[in-house]
Formats: sequence, C-alpha cells, structure tokens
Amino acid sequence: MSTSRSVRPNMQQIADAAGVSKSSVSLALRNDLRLAESTRAHIQKVANDMGYCRNPIVDNLMSQLRSGSRAGFLANIALLNCAPFEDLNSNHTFQRLRKGVYDHSEKLGYGVEEFWLQRPDVRPQRIKQILEARGIKGLILVGILNAEDVDDVNLDDLLSSFATSVIGTTLLDKSISCATNDQYLTARRATLKVIEMGYKRPLLLLPKQVDTLLEEKFSSGYYSVLRNISAENQLEAIDLVFSNIDSITDRIRETKPDVIITNDDELYDLLKNASFNIPQELGLVHLDWHPGIEEWAGMRQNHRVVGQAGVDIVVGQLNRNEFGSQKYPRVVEVESTWVDGPSLSRSG
Repeated sequence: MSTSRSVRPNMQQIADAAGVSKSSVSLALRNDLRLAESTRAHIQKVANDMGYCRNPIVDNLMSQLRSGSRAGFLANIALLNCAPFEDLNSNHTFQRLRKGVYDHSEKLGYGVEEFWLQRPDVRPQRIKQILEARGIKGLILVGILNAEDVDDVNLDDLLSSFATSVIGTTLLDKSISCATNDQYLTARRATLKVIEMGYKRPLLLLPKQVDTLLEEKFSSGYYSVLRNISAENQLEAIDLVFSNIDSITDRIRETKPDVIITNDDELYDLLKNASFNIPQELGLVHLDWHPGIEEWAGMRQNHRVVGQAGVDIVVGQLNRNEFGSQKYPRVVEVESTWVDGPSLSRSG
C-alpha cells in the first residue's frame, strides 16, 4: 500500500509564477467573473502546471464562510463494518462507536454511508468502486473482532484511495491511524480501584483471544498493579473459555480470588448459578461497563467519544489531502470512567 498525498502549491507561489497578485489568484481559482477571462485562463493554466488541485470539501466550506451561513452538508464518510455480523447495533460496544460516528459526523457537516465487509456479494474492490462513484473520500473501519476479519480479504487496494481511520482496535500493521479506548489504563485503574476498596486477591478472567486482539493491553494493565502486591496474592490471569466453564469455576475455587475483573456480561449469572455468593464473597468488575449491566461495577470505555475521535482523524486527513497509509500513523486513546455498582460490596 502506498501513500498518496497531493502537494498543493499555495496561492503566493502561484501568484509569483503567474506574475500577478495573490488576490487575483484567489479570484481566478474560483473562476470569479470580476477578473478578465484571459487573466483567469492564464492563472488557471499556471496553477494546473504546478500541480494545483481543488479540494471540493474545503471549497464548499469556504464558500459558506464567505456567505456568512452555517456550515451545512460537506460530503459523506463511509463506515465499513468488518464484523462477521451485519447489524452493528447487536453489540453494545459497536452500537456506541457507531453512534459517536453518526453524531459527530453530522455536527461537522458529513453524512455516513454504511457497508459490510463480510457480505459475500460485495468484496473490497466492489466497495471501492461504489465509494468512488459516490464521491466518498473518507473511510472508517469498525467491528474488527479478530485479526482474520481483515487478513482474509485484501484491503490494501481499497484503503490506498481514502482518508482512513480504525475505531475500537488498532490496525498499525497497515499503517492506519486509529482511535481506541486506552485498554491498558482501563485494566490498570480497575485493578487499582479494587485494591483501594480493600480487596486483596484480584483475578483477571477474560478470553485470551480478546486480549491478543488488543495487544495484551488488558493483561499488561492488570499485571502492572499485581507486581506491587504481596506475592501470595498475585494470581495469573485465566483464559475465559465458555466451553470449559466447569474447569474455570474449579480454578476459581482453587485460587480463591476475592474479586474478578472481566469483560464478559454473562459471567455474573454463570457464577451465581455455580453457587458463588456475589458480592458478599466474590466481587465482580466489568472492563466494558454499559447501562445494560447495571448490576455490575466497572469501567465505562466511552465508546461514543472513540467514534468521534475516529471521525476527527478522517476529517483531518481530508483537509490535508492525505490518502492511503500513513507514514506516521496516529493512535488516539480515550480514557475510561469508573462506575460504581452492586457487584462490589466494599467501600474505598
């Protein structure tokens, strides 16, 4: 994948080359009739020879600013769902990321069109053709649940033509800027919080596949706190595999944690059904708290803000005429917020 960036000469450079004033260049590039036709044609030819290309998004915005009106519709941005399921609203995380994208795009004057990467009859090349036909230059990837979600398809050609960001996870092997929750701090602060509340033996219990996708940031944040507590209370994280739930509950009884830190909603009922007394004997903390699990305490990852940040990345690239992979991709990390809940019984 190559980086394609238009190098736009500025108006003063065009004016110097054409032997005219900077204001004449401004009028000529807008094809303003107040300037003689021959002068306009001369300046426009010089600008074209120097590699000048108009930015329709900026032109539209400047036109509205000159007229004194509020910024209205500028262009559409594509939201590319990379998940194996089509409905992003079926997952609370992606629902909130999507909401952030829509709300912030509208605020900035952009519309959003959605596409599903895993749809059998629409592959990346076809998506590229559709986006180009509709004049869409901005692309946001969302819903990457596994590396295979994007490794099994050739995205390189698609992404080379657009201002692009990834939201929710990183995809730096393709040199794409991303917006994500700071999962390291999320796990670290959750672990610090329960220690502060008086818990002694925290246990991180989550699917290893999830931690791997997030570059082991959850486990890294957890272990950064563990190294500072007594050795006898340092419990190794356990891979949450639901097909092996009986073995996991046996491990919990064997290791005797007093609080479990996880990212899975279903664990609350599973542990209660296995006769664990929550929260009196075993506290629970969720690393991705949302209003649908009010029985939990945990960390709200502020996914809407992450979605907003993904839009800002793409709009910034559009304004700079940057398309394709980034030489120095940026990572915007949004911090989580602690939420109290009845799954913990101790106070700080």
